Amino acid sequence: MAMHIRDNQLNEAATGLTGPMVQKISSFRLKWTFLIPLVALFLAAFSSMAYAERRAAIVVGNGEYKFAPLANPKNDSKLIAATLTELGFDVLLFYDVKKAAVDDLENAIRTHLLGAEMSILYYAGHALQHDGRNLLLPVDVRTGSAKEVIDDAIALNSLIDIVKDDPVGVKLVILDACRNNPLTAKKGLEEGLANIEAGAGQVLIAFATGAGEVAYDGTGVNSPYSSALANALQQPGLDIYDTFRTVRGDVRLATNGSQIPWITGSIETKFVFRANDLSKAPSEVTAANEALTIDQVLWYFIQDSPDPTDFERFVKAFPKSQLAEEALKRSKLQIAALNQRGLFVTGALAATSISTEPPAGADTAAAGAEFVFQQAGERAVSETFRIWPREMPATGSGMKTLVTDCDLYAADPNDPQRVVPGVTNGLVNVRDGLRACGFALAGDPTNPRLQYQFGRVLEIARRYDWAEHFYELAGEQQYSAALVNLGYMARVGMGREVDYKRAFDLYMKAASLGNLRARTNVGSAYIRGQGVPKIPEEGILWYKLAASSGWSNAINALGDSFRRGTGVKKDDVEAAKLYAAAADAGQIDAINNLGRAYVSGLGVQKDVKRGLDLMLRATEMGNQYAPFYAARLLLKGDGEVSRDTSRALALFELSARRGFEDAYLELSKGYAQGSFARGKPDLRRAYFNALLAARFKVDKAEQTLTSVGEKLDATARKAVEGEVELFVQQNGL
Repeated sequence: MAMHIRDNQLNEAATGLTGPMVQKISSFRLKWTFLIPLVALFLAAFSSMAYAERRAAIVVGNGEYKFAPLANPKNDSKLIAATLTELGFDVLLFYDVKKAAVDDLENAIRTHLLGAEMSILYYAGHALQHDGRNLLLPVDVRTGSAKEVIDDAIALNSLIDIVKDDPVGVKLVILDACRNNPLTAKKGLEEGLANIEAGAGQVLIAFATGAGEVAYDGTGVNSPYSSALANALQQPGLDIYDTFRTVRGDVRLATNGSQIPWITGSIETKFVFRANDLSKAPSEVTAANEALTIDQVLWYFIQDSPDPTDFERFVKAFPKSQLAEEALKRSKLQIAALNQRGLFVTGALAATSISTEPPAGADTAAAGAEFVFQQAGERAVSETFRIWPREMPATGSGMKTLVTDCDLYAADPNDPQRVVPGVTNGLVNVRDGLRACGFALAGDPTNPRLQYQFGRVLEIARRYDWAEHFYELAGEQQYSAALVNLGYMARVGMGREVDYKRAFDLYMKAASLGNLRARTNVGSAYIRGQGVPKIPEEGILWYKLAASSGWSNAINALGDSFRRGTGVKKDDVEAAKLYAAAADAGQIDAINNLGRAYVSGLGVQKDVKRGLDLMLRATEMGNQYAPFYAARLLLKGDGEVSRDTSRALALFELSARRGFEDAYLELSKGYAQGSFARGKPDLRRAYFNALLAARFKVDKAEQTLTSVGEKLDATARKAVEGEVELFVQQNGL
């Protein structure tokens, strides 16, 4: 990695930086001065072995805004900076960039990013758009008028222009910057960011959400996007497109479809962030995981850390580990490396050490005095229940004595034995969660809750074999959530062959412990005949058992059974009652199902407007099917619901982005018939969507594809097919 040696003694007044931005040389610098030449050689050799190409990144986290402080950008930027550093990037980390430092930031981009085989510019903070131009906001932006905001803002295009013509390497601009912004109330300023093209060169632009939409800052430790990005970057073998397809899917699931990331641009170079390096995996692990230990697993994830604290904690937690001596050495080397690097200082811009805590002013400290456990989906509880203080009351036997950092990072909302509300899968910070759970488990190695949560983070990190090992340890102590997750892995073939019999046996064991999710899954197994004979009537009994304890998923499943006549006599009235009960509990599929019942008049008195309202409510909560059925209704109108083709188009597109493939076919038909443009067909868009529907094998998609394709010439078809290939490459199927 390149080293930047600059004057570390800064004058606060001259630079315009606040106290925490100024990092002084620690007292241990002299102690390790003699190691610097050795460290330089070591790091240069290590870097050349691990990554042949030069990797460079600039990471910016702006949170200290007076008009609307943001608690998470500094945490997000530190997470991304640390992750990239572990992947061999030479990272410059900047907090709270002010107006005076904008020119210096542009110069840093020129000197640091140009010429690298892979360059990344990551920005977290406030941003908005004006006349189609994307504007990033320095923390001291004036807010008296729209003109002041525009004059003080950083034009995104000016930053892209610096790198786009670089003949060397790939340039990646990542914008976690579409946060809800009160300045958009001013005339001419709009929420979100405009979807711009990267222009010439190998440049990709990654947006945290779609054009003109708002990304969530997140009320937890990190934003949904930064968590998903850090998690994806650490997965072995993923190239750039793989990485952002993974991010898109994880954020979509984590926010229940409310936020869908997007990328634009095209590159030819295949770049893998983290190679599949099996030599770094624990060498003593047998096929049966008999020798797998906490220290081996944790070492795998921290061994490339730039933070000496990781190694210091490792030595304290595992003093007898065979890896303790190596950890001590790396701690000393990283301390010396951080000292040698010093601060990158240019004008009013100064880089901050990645190993230090992000600076927090009074405004962001107040904004972050408490956080909300981030949840999405039908199991998400009221935010009132999820608000948690960062500092718990000091008691002799209360929450502070029970709750560990592992719980804060990795507790499962579906775990009946959790001690905090929990975090939805896609919102778990894998990097920090692994450390929190690994070190917590080192201090309490037989705690089944910690074993389960460590396994959960390993599962999210896609280390399925290791996850199974820790789930099994917890399951041996009758920890029901671990048994359920083991059953799920067997049912869907996660890290192993599909094994319905194993899944059923595990679900039964958890069901006997009173786990409501397991009881519902046992019911589904009998309904589908997976791992047991197909006996729907037995499945209904298990659904009823779980539903009688208030499990909303089971109540909704019972509603489906009555609607279809599966295991019970078909009864639309009873189905509607069950959907209403599950909807009252916040089950979003039930809300959509109830809405459809009101539109059709099945089981309830027909009320199209009420049905639409329910489907739109489910849409707002992130359901992927609700916008599809709402769009169908709005496309034609019905009674009190007027026809609204523009809204129908937006809802079909939303349903497609959320993963409901049938929406692509409806989009194709609508474009072909001119339904979205007052009778004027758009055959290119129709063909585009028909191609996607056909790829998803949607029923009758091939017929529509042929019909539309016959109306286009070969040149137009080929051009659209190329657009679809790029779309699939960027966003996956």
